[in-house]
Amino acid sequence: MLDTKDTRARTLAARHYIRADVLENERELFLRSWQLAGHVGQLKEPGDFITLSLFDQNIFLVRDRSNVVQAFYNVCPHRGHQLVEGSGHKAVLTCPYHAWTFGLDGNLRGMPKRGGAGAPERSDVCLSAVRVEELAGFLFVNLDPEAQPLAEFAPGLAAQMLERVPELVDLVVEGDTAYGHTYTCRSNWKVMLDNYLECHHCGPAHHSFDDMMNIAQNRFELYQNYTYQCAPTAMKADNAAFRLDLEHDVLEGQFWFLFPNTIFGQFPGARGFYASRFDPVTPDLTERRSLSLTTAAPTDPDMAERNRLRTEWSTTVVSVEDRNLCENVQKGMHQRGYQQGWYITDPDAHDISEHAMRHFHDIYLAAMGEES
Repeated sequence: MLDTKDTRARTLAARHYIRADVLENERELFLRSWQLAGHVGQLKEPGDFITLSLFDQNIFLVRDRSNVVQAFYNVCPHRGHQLVEGSGHKAVLTCPYHAWTFGLDGNLRGMPKRGGAGAPERSDVCLSAVRVEELAGFLFVNLDPEAQPLAEFAPGLAAQMLERVPELVDLVVEGDTAYGHTYTCRSNWKVMLDNYLECHHCGPAHHSFDDMMNIAQNRFELYQNYTYQCAPTAMKADNAAFRLDLEHDVLEGQFWFLFPNTIFGQFPGARGFYASRFDPVTPDLTERRSLSLTTAAPTDPDMAERNRLRTEWSTTVVSVEDRNLCENVQKGMHQRGYQQGWYITDPDAHDISEHAMRHFHDIYLAAMGEES
């Protein structure tokens, strides 16, 4: 765990949240960092594929016939057409434009041509590979071929996740709606992560969440390029958020942030797990894309109903509250009367301390080549 004795009192300046030139510089940061792409459970069989977009860069991941997950730019080297859309299964990868065909390993298998036609040798043509690595079952891509391996970038993260959520290895992909965490927010991506990385606002702004949790016992730990948060509940089966089963449910929330824009969490309630990626669209608009996991079989007969109640609460209450908070803050960033904020830090009161948010800002400023 890192030393937290940083005495810097001021937050990121407002310009970091509203200027287009800042976002353009951040674009390179994102394209040279590890970005959440999916989960191994989405690629069970050779030929299974998923796609994602990072700004204007389109990528797909596919499990090849050697049972290895590969990642490629989603573009045909012949004339630039997109190869696949969405997710699904392909025995081979055939471009819909001119029917050039590629194996699951990215090598050219064939192209329509006549005997005397001039054409490249098949051995000279292949798809452009993208680096892909796994972390506790989650798949990440990096467009920088020289990037530091993910395990070195965030040392100990995977082991910590598996230690504190032992059932993670047995969970199965559920989708993107179970926690109400896939949505668009009219705020900067950093505003949303600032909000995630402190619970100073939990009492004033999340009354039902505050009733369910023991906020005073909330703890953050800071590590190289990531943070960990332990958030115990108040152990109340009946609370203002959603019903808890004190025998079967998760009663202590476990949450992680991985720089620059990924979060993981095991939320209190029915057993499961989620991961989210925060994609900037403009300085004032962010898309949060999430993936959720659940148990292969119900822990008890009432699990599905409790899961439904949590999803309803998350979608209609806490996610709405957070979105409204972030959108209000984004408006504030544009005000001439606001230039830069202040941190509240307390090593013994993590329920109000904003030192995890400051840790995020420190990593961000270093990555952007700016002084803290």
